[in-house]
Amino acid sequence: MRLEFDVETRLPPEQVHAFFNTPADWPRLFPAFGEATVRDDGLYTVPIHRSPFPLVAGNTTNEAGRKVAWDLVGFWKGDGEVRFEATAAGTRVTGHEEISLPHLLGLGGLLEKWAEPRFAAVWEGGWRRLRRMDPPS
Repeated sequence: MRLEFDVETRLPPEQVHAFFNTPADWPRLFPAFGEATVRDDGLYTVPIHRSPFPLVAGNTTNEAGRKVAWDLVGFWKGDGEVRFEATAAGTRVTGHEEISLPHLLGLGGLLEKWAEPRFAAVWEGGWRRLRRMDPPS
């Protein structure tokens, strides 16, 4: 499944970037995530509320105020990226997350169809939280 997004906020790029600096920062923006822990291999385990399978993620790119990319390993596999573009009003955030599931006896496709709206809701919950932080215009 591939989720794409294009959102705007009145916050500056550096402030938005702080929510994506490492996977340990994701729970500050995304209410569906629990507190992340760093593993011995430098990756992060990020619990997902109501899921027995946490995200295991690590950044592959981190350009302050411009771009963050990550890989997902473990049960949830894939990658993601967010780009921050300064605008006259604040920041435009564009990007994607691509997630695949293991093909458990051919059930991977069904599981992805079940999981896609749930992951879309995770992102939308984060964007709603971000918009609530916008300073008054």
